[in-house]
Amino acid sequence: MEKEMAFPEFIGETEQAVIMVVPTLEQDLSVLYKRFHEGEEIDYWFDWELTSINDNEYVVTLKICWEGEGVVSIGFTLDMWEYLPVIIKRGHLVLMTDWSLIEEGITAGMDKMGRFRPKALLVRDVGEGMEGLSNKVADTAMNKKSSTELIQLLEILQSGSKTDFNIH
Repeated sequence: MEKEMAFPEFIGETEQAVIMVVPTLEQDLSVLYKRFHEGEEIDYWFDWELTSINDNEYVVTLKICWEGEGVVSIGFTLDMWEYLPVIIKRGHLVLMTDWSLIEEGITAGMDKMGRFRPKALLVRDVGEGMEGLSNKVADTAMNKKSSTELIQLLEILQSGSKTDFNIH
């Protein structure tokens, strides 16, 4: 069963990953966190999509799915699109649902028995699939008369996929 789209309250980056805080997903992910903390290995998959809000407004959506529990959707509005190249570059995403991990650090993720049990999900290789998103954006832009927003998104996505070359 698919839930409503959630939006990040915070997006930041480290050298290894992009960090997102989405408190509205805490209930949706609580069973998944519990399963992870009990040591269960859970297969998950994700997909990047272009979602039309109305005729000329779009949201980039990251859908994360796992067996038996459904789907969570995270929306990136126009003002968040600048983070998409960073997500591509970093490759990994840490999805947090508890602000205290940011505010208090590791101690906020400790349970009463001293075990580290953060309300966080690591999504590896999250930049994969952006090429498919770029293709979808390009196709949609070609079929729209007024596609300024889509052209901007396409430029952002293409800027993230370019690699730097050093010629010696």
